[in-house]
Amino acid sequence: EFSRKQIKEYEKAFKKYDAGGDGYLDLEELKVTMERLAAPQTHLSLKAMIKEVDEDQDGKLSFREFLLVFRKAAAGELPEDSGLCRLAALTDIDVGQVGVNGAANFFESKVRAQTMLG
Repeated sequence: EFSRKQIKEYEKAFKKYDAGGDGYLDLEELKVTMERLAAPQTHLSLKAMIKEVDEDQDGKLSFREFLLVFRKAAAGELPEDSGLCRLAALTDIDVGQVGVNGAANFFESKVRAQTMLG
C-alpha cells in the first residue's frame, strides 16, 4: 500500500492531469497527459489504457482507478511496453521539481536497473 505522502503526490499529479477539474481523466485528458510525458499513444492504445483499470466501466479514470495504475505497476502486473507502465514510470517523480530531463534520466535508470535484474 501507499503512504499518505505518496497518495498526496499522486493526487497532485492527478489534479494536474485533470484539466477539466471534474475528478476524472477522460480520453482527451489522458491523451494530453501522455503527450506531455513524451509518451504519446494512439487512440486505441488510450482506450485500452483506460479499460485496463476502469473498474466501473464509465470510460474515464477516477482518482481511485488512477491509483490502481501505480499499484499494478508496483506489483509488476503491467506489460513494460504498455501505456500504463509508461504513465506510472513517468509520473513516479515530480517533473515540475526536477525538470523533464530529470524525468527522462530517472526513467532511463529505471530501465537499466530492470535490465540488470532481468
